[in-house]
Amino acid sequence: MPHDHPDLAAGVSHALDCYMNAVGEGPDTINSCTFGSHAQSPLSDERWKRIRQLLRPDRPFRYAEDCTDPYRLREMEKSGNETWIHLSNEHDRLSGFKLTYSSRIPSRDRSPSDYDVSYLEGTLPTEYLEERGPAAVRELILDLASRLLFASGHAGLSFDSLIGDMFFTPRIRTELLRHPGISLNHGSPPAWMGTRVDGVHWLNFQGPPVLQKLGGVPALRSRLHSPETTVQALDGERAVVTLGNWPEAGDLTRGDTLPAYREFGRVLEPWLDKPFNDPRFHVEGFTQEEAMRWARRFLD
Repeated sequence: MPHDHPDLAAGVSHALDCYMNAVGEGPDTINSCTFGSHAQSPLSDERWKRIRQLLRPDRPFRYAEDCTDPYRLREMEKSGNETWIHLSNEHDRLSGFKLTYSSRIPSRDRSPSDYDVSYLEGTLPTEYLEERGPAAVRELILDLASRLLFASGHAGLSFDSLIGDMFFTPRIRTELLRHPGISLNHGSPPAWMGTRVDGVHWLNFQGPPVLQKLGGVPALRSRLHSPETTVQALDGERAVVTLGNWPEAGDLTRGDTLPAYREFGRVLEPWLDKPFNDPRFHVEGFTQEEAMRWARRFLD
């Protein structure tokens, strides 16, 4: 989301409410939070009050250049964001329930070409998808995203590692490379991608500037011919491309290369190839060669 917090606050607050209404607060879902430089702590009425305060649009300064609080400035520079909120499960890091919001540091001198953006990132365990079904999960994600000023976004199957490189044994790497529909952590925060598109997924949210460069919804729809693919306009500037009823993992050993994903990948290729050639690009736990092969799995 290439916007500052005051412009995003209402949409992010709505997204947080959608997520919490869907998963609930409790010992098996979301029961702790972290914000700013504070340590992880159990949720409480006081903590929720603080989260709501942080999500309000009003700030004592509009741009970092106008901030007169040296502690606040140091905190932003150290963390790399203006606001950071993380909801999770304190007792079970493998619960699969997480929601993170990071807003970029507001700057009067920001150039439109800068990569720093705000982002919202959340997860649900696969059991949630299986119990409620893909239609309900899709509706939840559409509602969650409905008021976000996104340049792009996505939802689909993802592998979440807790302990980084140590966890990626050769067997795990081989299994992950076998299933092209499973997304991986780049090893960098989503903000690093800027307004570029982060791969091909089950649900693909497209906004400005890429959707305009694709010619808008009618032109995009005319370039996608797979019977599994639908293109739905969300408003005049945004759309969601859905690749099938279910998120698919694929299996290269069985020839299941996810043709609908490959078709969409070829359409998006001009906005996908730049980060692959950047020296900073890597995938946590993978060699550079493996990372490049994984990143271009729907293009080569």
